[in-house]
Amino acid sequence: MAWTYSGDPNSSDKDKYRFLIGDTISTDPILADEEITFILNTYQPETTRLYYLYNSAANVLSNDIKKSLGPQSEDPTSRLEHFQKNAKEYKSKMNASGLSLPTYASCKSFTKGLHDNV
Repeated sequence: MAWTYSGDPNSSDKDKYRFLIGDTISTDPILADEEITFILNTYQPETTRLYYLYNSAANVLSNDIKKSLGPQSEDPTSRLEHFQKNAKEYKSKMNASGLSLPTYASCKSFTKGLHDNV
């Protein structure tokens, strides 16, 4: 799979969303071009696209494990938490943009036997 980034988020939607999620380091790629293109072709609103991009990146990063060699160590936990937090944030924005629930001026009340046949 290919990974490309032009360095200019205005050049394409793929580069724009790669920039927004922070997947711009060629030596440490997270999502392939084909994966980003699939999400952009499948989902429409920007909040939905960002949710799926952050969620997919978190899924990829969840496979990383803590590595240590002597006194040096590398812990990918904070990076994973960053992507999970952003996925959760965009999921709540995605749900908030749906239909609103009706509100009632007074409490609903039902009494026993209301629908009994007499």
